[in-house]
Amino acid sequence: MTAAPRTETPLRVLIADDDPRVREGLVAIVEGLGHATDSAATGRQAVDRATDGRPDVVLLDHAMPDGTGLEVLPELVALEDAPAVVMVTGLADVESAVTAMRAGAADFLEKPVRLEVLREVLDRVGRSRAARAGGSADSRAIVGDSPEVRRLHQQIGWVAETPRTTVLITGESGSGKELVARAIHERSARAAGPFVALNCAALADSMLEAELFGYEPGAFTGALPKGRDGLFAAAEGGTLLLDEIGELAPELQAKLLRVLQERSYRRVGGHRDIPTDVRILASTNRDLAAMIDEGRFREDLYYRLNVLSIVVPPLRERRGDVALLAEHFLAQCAREFGRDYGGFDESALASLRDRAWPGNVRELRNAVERAALTAGEGVVRAEHLEPAAAPDPEPAPEAERMLTTGGERARYLLGLESLDWRAAEELLVRRALSEAAGNRSETARLLGVNRATLYNKLKAYGI
Repeated sequence: MTAAPRTETPLRVLIADDDPRVREGLVAIVEGLGHATDSAATGRQAVDRATDGRPDVVLLDHAMPDGTGLEVLPELVALEDAPAVVMVTGLADVESAVTAMRAGAADFLEKPVRLEVLREVLDRVGRSRAARAGGSADSRAIVGDSPEVRRLHQQIGWVAETPRTTVLITGESGSGKELVARAIHERSARAAGPFVALNCAALADSMLEAELFGYEPGAFTGALPKGRDGLFAAAEGGTLLLDEIGELAPELQAKLLRVLQERSYRRVGGHRDIPTDVRILASTNRDLAAMIDEGRFREDLYYRLNVLSIVVPPLRERRGDVALLAEHFLAQCAREFGRDYGGFDESALASLRDRAWPGNVRELRNAVERAALTAGEGVVRAEHLEPAAAPDPEPAPEAERMLTTGGERARYLLGLESLDWRAAEELLVRRALSEAAGNRSETARLLGVNRATLYNKLKAYGI
């Protein structure tokens, strides 16, 4: 009998199963693939062996004599440098599989475990671990040493182990959702493929479908004679981030759902199904569950996107990271501006720590950049920082009038570049966003601008 080819990266694999015949069989298979093994007969033994031995992978039986694998799983994934946990069961149970994936499992295998399936899983984990060890500039940009950030890195690691599972990343504007998405991509087996990001609020609905799926020649007025590929084609073999997924129009929600179900799409004006191998990550600062209740987001799409989820904490919940982030951004400014800064004095750091940061990390980055420009060189002091904005300012009469007199005046205001108008402009945008209950399409309508203009203004003001 010909030996199975060995896997790409040697791993330490812990096999946890109460049946000695199954354990011995899996040990023989895994060692035949070139990996080192350890074994455990109970859930408690599995946790103890994983704590002491720090395996890369745990093959965890669903049924254990001292409880279920699902009960042991949270302890394993909570370990420092947590292993990739692959649940193994003799029962084809979709509900248990989904529960395991949500709890941090990297995969779910059915007994009897097939050699090629196990080999593929272990290869994927090996590639992911190698990519994670290599790191990258973007993944390291998730700066912080707070428990919240350590937990975030751990979640990214768990999610990165899965090959195609969709992930919903939620959090406030400016909290770093795209950085999380990039880190998932870079630590995954898809790291060598492209990472493509699209902000669903930045394009009109009529253009968004063509941007996503591409179009055939003559599909619409102004279409290129040869047609054009879309972002699904650009992201083939890699990852596609759909940011602001809550802004997707109902018709496009239905088409995205079909892509997730069928793993294929059609170009605008086309009749041919094009297979796709793209991992979808979606992010939003909206409450999608509330939007479902209001009839503005499809429930079936929500559950397709939310197989795994990551919540990015706002900056106010990890204030211990403010100083680290500020120093990180100041170092970036030093490289960009060609200046030599001496860091922040204690009064500046105290001022930064005390602020509410409603715009989160993005607002802090902008504040540091302004302070760096003001300071010139040397130590950044409190007087170089702009005063913190009032938490809930009273509306300026002119801005209030602009908001209530219709889109034409709002468009005029938003088109002005004079710094004298910036405070009124920011207030106008905030008031419109509040009146629209966070709905950006409705906010753009109230202001009389397109969503791309609104998106630029939100970004400029750290909203």
